[in-house]
Amino acid sequence: MSADLRARRLYYDDSYTASFEAEVVSTSERDGRHAVELDRTFFYPESGGQPSDRGTLGGVPVVDVQAKEEGRVLHVLDREPEGSSRGHVGGVIDWSRRFDLMQQHTGQHVLSAAFEHVVDAATISSRLGETRSTIDVALDHADWRLVQEVETAASRVLWEDRPVERHWVDAAGMARFALRKPPKVIENIRIVEIPDWDVSACGGTHTLRTGEVGVVKVLGWEKVRGNVRFDFVCGARALADHAWRTESLAEAARRRTLKDRDLLDHLERAAAERDQLRRRVAELQTELMLREARERVGDPPHGVAEFSLSRERPDVRTFAIQCLASGAPWVVVAAAAPDPVVLIARARGPGVDLKLLLPGLLERSRGKGGGNPEMIQVSAQDASSAEGAYRWVVDEVRALTG
Repeated sequence: MSADLRARRLYYDDSYTASFEAEVVSTSERDGRHAVELDRTFFYPESGGQPSDRGTLGGVPVVDVQAKEEGRVLHVLDREPEGSSRGHVGGVIDWSRRFDLMQQHTGQHVLSAAFEHVVDAATISSRLGETRSTIDVALDHADWRLVQEVETAASRVLWEDRPVERHWVDAAGMARFALRKPPKVIENIRIVEIPDWDVSACGGTHTLRTGEVGVVKVLGWEKVRGNVRFDFVCGARALADHAWRTESLAEAARRRTLKDRDLLDHLERAAAERDQLRRRVAELQTELMLREARERVGDPPHGVAEFSLSRERPDVRTFAIQCLASGAPWVVVAAAAPDPVVLIARARGPGVDLKLLLPGLLERSRGKGGGNPEMIQVSAQDASSAEGAYRWVVDEVRALTG
């Protein structure tokens, strides 16, 4: 990295300064907002999977920071500062956000190296998020036992409070480092090293020692394009995550008079009982609907017309099918709620093409729908439209079927 660029991007060598003075060298507009370039800055611009810093310039909130060509850094402001757009300006970095991202980024280096040390699995990509971060690791599967082994190795490095060292090298100097991942540039290379653990080319902000990260915790994983993507949090985020999870687990167990470790088995049993009850309820509903359909069809069978104030849409269709199965030559079923719907069906075989009724039905229901010669269904705009369409189509069906 050239001395000039390092002099302008001061966070490269000092991630801990949160306030500074600088000169405005240019102003512009970015996405409809005022943007400022300074002669020197501690604000980190979004890059390398790390979000940008926030803070203020001249008391005005900085809402984004972006890297431009030739090492320029653009500070996007919430509004244009009062007074002159050039001259001396004070910058204040949101330290809480900065330190949080330092913890996440350093923790990511430690965690990625742990996957390599424990299971020889490289990190393909990484991203630091606003609430949780991710790494994509070259694995075909994962389980909690593997995660525990990796976390234990990473935690040991954190608790040993190893230094996090920075080096500036060129292509020749890079040869003396066993980099975990090769850099995208071949000169002015910034290397972040955790002795005897990880060496990576990186331009992000980091803690001075691993102990400042506190803890690294994997929250879950999923398969993504042949690799495994792990969600993780570090430092204060991990503490906050642990707090709400512990509270939720302990409170759920307390309400059921269980020990924390017994809660999962209890939930599994409860879910199995729920599924069994749902199946039984569905069976009873089917039996009840079949009995209702037979009563409505009568003996000898005749057409059925029913308007319900509250019948679920799937039940409307099921009831119509049960009526046909019980011998009804035709059926018109509608419901006002929860989803206004009108359904017309007839017995299979030669007969009236019910699709002839569709234009009139759509007009009166002010809805949408379709079907085939033996069954059509429309969704009405509201309960009133459903009732009007129902009354019209009942008369039409009776006329067509004699």
